[in-house]
Amino acid sequence: MRKRSRGAVTLIGSGMPEVKVCDIVNGKPKVRRIEKGNYIEFHLKYSIFHKEIKRYDKNTFEEIK
Repeated sequence: MRKRSRGAVTLIGSGMPEVKVCDIVNGKPKVRRIEKGNYIEFHLKYSIFHKEIKRYDKNTFEEIK
């Protein structure tokens, strides 16, 4: 029986509470971080058919919808 690897992607800043972007279980999702202008963009790839893009403000770490 294989042990499941676990982890998380979090944003940490000075003077701000940390924000959890996603959980990582068994190497899923594959995460790519891109910094653009005033926000940080995360490309989360769970499989070929399931992809997600999340954007967070650089100053407040609030998710931009």
